Amino acid sequence: MSRSAHRWLIVVGALLLVLPPVLWQQTRAATDVGTPPGSMPTESATSPDRPSASKPNVDRDEPSAPAAVPPSPSSEAAADDAGRKKLPVEARANPGTRPAPPVWISLPALGVSAAPVDPVGLDPDGAVDLPDDVRRVGWYRQGPRPGEAGNAFFTSHVDSRTQGPGVLFDLSRSQPGDPVLVTHADGTTSTWQIVARERIVKGSYPMQRVFRFDGEPGLVIDTCGGRFDPDTGSYENIDIVYAVPAT
Repeated sequence: MSRSAHRWLIVVGALLLVLPPVLWQQTRAATDVGTPPGSMPTESATSPDRPSASKPNVDRDEPSAPAAVPPSPSSEAAADDAGRKKLPVEARANPGTRPAPPVWISLPALGVSAAPVDPVGLDPDGAVDLPDDVRRVGWYRQGPRPGEAGNAFFTSHVDSRTQGPGVLFDLSRSQPGDPVLVTHADGTTSTWQIVARERIVKGSYPMQRVFRFDGEPGLVIDTCGGRFDPDTGSYENIDIVYAVPAT
């Protein structure tokens, strides 16, 4: 083999080693995009003025770590009257009415169409519970309803060893501008627009930013993300998406 040919082989080999990771890095979705509404520094799970909490990290039919423990809502937000028929979400400005509870949620950009929504409360550990079925989404019923002041909170398992990918499996692909449609129990639909996505490390859940019970209406959707650790049977991160009413 000539010296020139030998040099070319070295160059080609080096490119084959370098290019794949470079191309992967350039084409993968950014971990954080957009700016969450009311953005503030992420609080540590051990912050003295917040409950100690960690989000569910599971999702492969392994025991789940406790979900985030929200701060105590107002007595009105805590009332569980999901069976009462309410006026459309657009009527939220009238203090005598409440939006009807959510029953389906759709994220068209991710191929999610009318995923069933289950009202969920707290588990025995005081953490937000999740539906066992990864094809269903839990809505924290003690917090705001979609369209009320504060954030309506939705969550689900990302996947399961026996059930496969969950309905929020691709949540980390969400982008600002993507629509979210919420169908309410009275048949009305409210339309939302994603404005931000972030990936947090367990133990640094932004409790104040997520579990907000006043201010402008918003949606927060989260699920496990990042690397799955087979030693712990859990994921290392949480993907969180923020949405505001579509204009």
